[in-house]
Parts: sequence; C-alpha cells; structure tokens
Amino acid sequence: MLVVGICGSPKKERSATRFLLQQALEAASEVLSEGDAKEATTLLLNISDFEIRPCTGCDSCVRQKPCPESELDDIPKIEEKLRHADGIIIAAPSYFTSVPGILKNFIDRSRSMKMQNHELSDKVFGAITYAGLRFGGQEAVVDFLNRYAIAQGMIVVGALGSPMEDGIFGSGSLQTDEGGWRSPKKDELAIRSSRNLGKRVAEIVKTFKS
Repeated sequence: MLVVGICGSPKKERSATRFLLQQALEAASEVLSEGDAKEATTLLLNISDFEIRPCTGCDSCVRQKPCPESELDDIPKIEEKLRHADGIIIAAPSYFTSVPGILKNFIDRSRSMKMQNHELSDKVFGAITYAGLRFGGQEAVVDFLNRYAIAQGMIVVGALGSPMEDGIFGSGSLQTDEGGWRSPKKDELAIRSSRNLGKRVAEIVKTFKS
C-alpha cells in the first residue's frame, strides 16, 4: 500500500503547506502500518523539485499519443510514482484563491494520464491547503483540487474528526482569529484536521485493499 503526497508549494524551504502534508502522511503511515501491512509506505513529492513545462494545448494526449513535453521535463518521473499509488494527497497554498502556477502546470499535464485509460481512477484522494489570511481562499483551493480528482476518476474523501471541532479537509492560515500571526506548528486545528485527513485516506485505502 502506498499513499503519495504532493506538495504544490513552489517554496524550497519553510513551507507551511509541506508541514501540514507531512502531518497527514505521518498519520497515514501509522494507519497503514497497523496489522500485517508490512509493505505499506508513504512518499512525499515536492513539486518544486521537478522541472514541469506548461501544457501547450497540442492535444497529442487526446489522440493517445505521448506528450511531446514529457521528453523535455520531469513529468514521467511523477507519473511513475502516481501509477503505483493507492492514495494521493495534494497540498497546495492559496495563491490569489487558487493553486500556484507550478502545481497547475502539473495538473494540466496530467491530462495524459486520464487519456491513457484513466490511470489515476479509483485512487483515494484528499486535499490540504494553507493561506496567509484566515479567509484567504482555502475553500476555493480545496474545491479546485477535489474537482480535479473527480475529473481523473479518483475517490474523494474528507476527514472524520469531531463534527463540532474539526474540519473536513486540512486547512490553516498564518493569521489567527485575533488578527495576529503564528507558525503553522501552532495552528492546532490545521494540524489535527490534516492528520485526520491522512488517517481517513489510509483507512479507505486499507478497506479497498482488503
């Protein structure tokens, strides 16, 4: 069993988005390793570590031909990891209420995986986001990511924490409710919700595998 997390932040260092994704993958790993699951693991991919060229709209993938850009960048490396994944979590910061351009390039280019007989179908999917402001477009980002997963035929799940206290997806902000600022490590609700999401993705993966 494998759960792959994709960090959609362009930041190489000190990424709050990556921190929440790490929390989710840690919780997922704890669930996957329970019982007799000796080959269960998680993998974090930083989108900033890969060269990803933008889609040119050539429609080669629609004709089920190889994407010409894939000979020039790292998309095949990401595709290979995702083919082996049972669950996928994408974490993205809110950039003007949407995902960063580097992540959108990956999303556009992954169209070829859909055209090649729905290679991402039936994989369990969860979304995480982070923003500077308390109301900084987090729900718009998660909605975008979930719609992307649905378009790929993935199975979208939400976190199952306390119905009165926890969120249904991982989400946080630098801004506090009081108007001050904080480190993501002090955003207890974001951490808890992200871990709940990772746990839920792993639980559904195990259910399908059994």
